[in-house]
Amino acid sequence: MIRIDDLTVTFGTGKHAVEAVRGVSLQIAEGESFGLVGESGSGKSTVLRAISGLTKTWTGQMQVGGEILGQKRSPEFYRQVQMVFQDPYGSLHPRHTVNDILKEPLIIHRLDDKEHRILKALEEVGLGPSFRFRYPHQLSGGQRQRIAIARALILEPRIVLLDEPTSALDVSVQAEILNLLKRLRHEHGLTYIMVSHDLAVVGHLCERIAVMSRGLFVEEMSRENLRNGITKEGYTRQLLVASKGYDREAVDSFVDY
Repeated sequence: MIRIDDLTVTFGTGKHAVEAVRGVSLQIAEGESFGLVGESGSGKSTVLRAISGLTKTWTGQMQVGGEILGQKRSPEFYRQVQMVFQDPYGSLHPRHTVNDILKEPLIIHRLDDKEHRILKALEEVGLGPSFRFRYPHQLSGGQRQRIAIARALILEPRIVLLDEPTSALDVSVQAEILNLLKRLRHEHGLTYIMVSHDLAVVGHLCERIAVMSRGLFVEEMSRENLRNGITKEGYTRQLLVASKGYDREAVDSFVDY
């Protein structure tokens, strides 16, 4: 479903140029859930933004659903590939009702039967028709993220890019959203790429996980190896130790990779 070869993303020019992603390659099968983990600034979100078309300054080759991607994308690409952003408070227009938010992509892509599609999308994310004419400020963080997921699904995409979709939510709400994403993936046969700094979150949703550091792929592992702490690289071992909580002795033993 997704093939990326030697992806490099550069910001700035000349002596101020910064390679945020350096020579990343990956393949993701249809229906698979693939995770990207790493510390802040490792380049994982930049990979998603390059795939989605939000970042233009990339080189390499990308192919999604059989379509070779260039700087300009087809309308069909934007229907088939949707993204859920990290901040449920910033990704929804504060002056639009839920109805307006869900209707906008239908208008852009000229899809009919808007009434049925909106009600179906709300039902799929566990929100009833009573939420339809509410504004974002009238919703909790978890409800806002459900609306963001509904907006992504309303176009019936094949691929959903998830940029830390639970990091701004309480732990109990995180579990609800992860279980929702898991169910929707199986019901719709979706392909996921999920970015997170939380290894437990990625291990819950993804079969394969790639670890990034300073724009590079450090290591790829299975969910089983992640859960069992089986790694090849020292950086990944340090990431696993750090994910278990602060330990002064462990932190003092860390080295700079």
